[in-house]
Amino acid sequence: MAERPIILFAEPDFAERAKRTSGFSKIQMPTFSRQSSRLAPKMAALNSTLITLQQTAVGIEPEKALVFELAQDVQAFYTAVKHLGDGIELIFDAPDDIAVNDDFYVIDKDKETGEVVRREDKHSFGGKVYCVLTNAGALREMLRLWELYIQDPQTQFPRGKTGLRNVFDCLIDIHEWSYKERIEETGVLDAWSRDLLDSELENVKCEIELFFRSSPAVRQQREEDLTERISTLGGMVLGRSVIAEISYHAILAELPRGAIDKVIKKDTNISLLTAEQIMFFRPVGQVVKSIESTDVTQSINIPYANNIQDEAIIALFDGLPQENHPFLNNRLIVDDPEDYESLYTVHARKHGTSMASLIALGDLSETVHQATHKIYVRPIMKPTQVLHSTIEEVPNDVLLVDKIHEAVRRLYETDAGAVASTVTVKVINLSIGISYRQFDRTMSPLARLLDWLSYKYHVLFIVSAGNHDIDINIGINFEDFAVLDMSKRDEKIIEFINDNAYKCRLLSPSESINALTIGATFDDGTTLADNPRFLLPCSDGMLSPISAIGKGINNSIKPDLIYPGGRNTIMENPRSPEGYKWRTSSLNEPGTVSAAPFAPGDNMKVAYSFGTSNSAAMISHETFRCYDTLLEVFAESSRDIPEEHIALLIKTMLVHGAEWGDLKGKIAQTLGFTNRSQYQDVIHKFIGYGKPNIDRAIECAKKRITLISYGELNNEAAHLYDLPLPFDFSTERVSRRLTATLSYFTPIVASKQQYRSAHLWFAVENGKKHLLDKRVDASDKAVSRGSVQHEIFENDEIVVWGEDDGVQIKVNCRAAADERLTDAIPYALMVSFEINSDIDVDVYTKISELVKPRITV
Repeated sequence: MAERPIILFAEPDFAERAKRTSGFSKIQMPTFSRQSSRLAPKMAALNSTLITLQQTAVGIEPEKALVFELAQDVQAFYTAVKHLGDGIELIFDAPDDIAVNDDFYVIDKDKETGEVVRREDKHSFGGKVYCVLTNAGALREMLRLWELYIQDPQTQFPRGKTGLRNVFDCLIDIHEWSYKERIEETGVLDAWSRDLLDSELENVKCEIELFFRSSPAVRQQREEDLTERISTLGGMVLGRSVIAEISYHAILAELPRGAIDKVIKKDTNISLLTAEQIMFFRPVGQVVKSIESTDVTQSINIPYANNIQDEAIIALFDGLPQENHPFLNNRLIVDDPEDYESLYTVHARKHGTSMASLIALGDLSETVHQATHKIYVRPIMKPTQVLHSTIEEVPNDVLLVDKIHEAVRRLYETDAGAVASTVTVKVINLSIGISYRQFDRTMSPLARLLDWLSYKYHVLFIVSAGNHDIDINIGINFEDFAVLDMSKRDEKIIEFINDNAYKCRLLSPSESINALTIGATFDDGTTLADNPRFLLPCSDGMLSPISAIGKGINNSIKPDLIYPGGRNTIMENPRSPEGYKWRTSSLNEPGTVSAAPFAPGDNMKVAYSFGTSNSAAMISHETFRCYDTLLEVFAESSRDIPEEHIALLIKTMLVHGAEWGDLKGKIAQTLGFTNRSQYQDVIHKFIGYGKPNIDRAIECAKKRITLISYGELNNEAAHLYDLPLPFDFSTERVSRRLTATLSYFTPIVASKQQYRSAHLWFAVENGKKHLLDKRVDASDKAVSRGSVQHEIFENDEIVVWGEDDGVQIKVNCRAAADERLTDAIPYALMVSFEINSDIDVDVYTKISELVKPRITV
């Protein structure tokens, strides 16, 4: 037990939730005459779609997918169009970066003059709504109302349809769902082009995602129609998946190369191009985005796995590890129901072996502690031979969403295999990324799946942000870069990352809002100096140049954390005088050190690698310390650990010690930010909440106390926690800090831009001005957009404060995307208070004596 353990908060009081207000900022619309002239051609074009929306001879109603671009809250659109009848089905909506122009732009009140002015700093806004028209009635009615509108905008619309007038006022564009959305923007064209380079390949597999229809009968009808079209082309359906909770409907199809070639060439005679039920074509068989490692034989002393508990609290979904590696022996529970082992050679078991090693032991170059529980391993990848090497990838004969869904159900559901009787998994490590699927405003199906499963099974996913191993080009040749000191190199790398931000975004499923997404710092335990051929591109602890960056949905903080992911060196790129390539030679260091598969007689092999897969695994490694700490805290309080809140408590602990630290100054200075207002909602897209100090989260100190709690809240409710601060701040300057972290699992509405069914947040109440009112790091708005709110407050000014005073932490809950929210939302809360001044005060003892014992309910 720690000398000064974390203590449990006293039981909270119930309260009404705090009210949140929004600012004045709104969209300026065009004049009526301008809007009429803008939209007239678009509405005229819609008349042609009426012809196709007729009943066919075989009894299947053709449908037409439309995209509405709006400069308003899309919820108002939902309200307006629901009165058009049952001929229109709203499929989903999404945020969109619509560029401002002279017709639509953002206005706000000037803080000094109060005048309404144009926001020059707001360059985009808006949202899209995707609908499916199933007959001509709804479209005909909309066009009839449009005619009324252009004749007289004040004309009274029929009862229940008045909202359409506002839709016409703010409608930016309306167009049919097309080849561009279905194919060009999904990455499938590049994948198909690569596939067709293989002249011996007769058939190509792909995922076809359908518009999710609320009616099971309609879904079945549309799937059967699509199956018939595929069969007519000489293809076949290999699999299907419907997960209503995340609005997902897809089939796995195999198509002849001739048909694929026609789709690429937009041959209108091919039936698939006229299948309106198709939302997206996507590639299958996702390769793990990790940097190739170098395997070497090295003697490292690792303690034998004594006292390892059989109960697995962490699961690893990855490649197949080498179970009998000396570093992994007796540490794993491998569950391989598909017998992927029969497909793996020992040498091919690289990624799974490395990830299992990092989770169990951390970076082998500086192992401090080892896992106390076995790790449950579920292989979800197979080896594939490519040219002269072997890669590991999710097989192209399965739908990845379906594979992950089945693997998670197997952990918890009796009818899915029920390994839950032998494991009690609370955390799942997923160190893979879909290389073609970068996050761009809309949530990927796999991210939606993780969010739903997190809430359903009370499990935390730890996900790697993804790697972008692009060549570095910063405008100076290699020799000139080599003579720069590390501070100058850091500046060049930060500029490079910022300039390439758009093509280095998060890889699916790392945008998941309930998961912890981990980016990489350029850091490991090895020692290496520059040499003339191989250079370290930046200093230790910098953001790794290959780490994917955010933001998340609705500009939420993603990645959540950054953590050491290993280093690598760069070398001159002979094809580009001002470009550098990552080292791929046989040099060993630097890099994160992990176990590597071995052949008989060479059983001490390790690998040096770098990337966000390592970072995610290293954070998962810290999970064991958090879990063991929780067991001690609850045992000390004579309480059973709350099973349904363990994952959230761990999630909160992992984040609680995070801060931006020195990286804040480096990034701000390089990008020209001079004050917090300029960077508070920007820097988190690079480093999230920063790098966590786990030691601070699991143990207190004389001048620092940490309290922890958990609970669940219904809509419009709040919990109020008392935090006594029995100190005199009125006679001298005392540097003080309050750190609070709230995390929760929210249900989702997969079809809506708001996405979170619930929004939880905390507020510090009862505090006086200048007590703790200087925020550190991210803005108060940024921290409340996801499912983790982590804030640091500081001050050292003299305030009138007595030893009987204290503050309150109020945790609030309100409905968000689901206006009819009825679920109780689980959460975990962690709060630390510390005094940094040189005064002799025992903060831990003084506060802990005043915190009432938590009452067992």
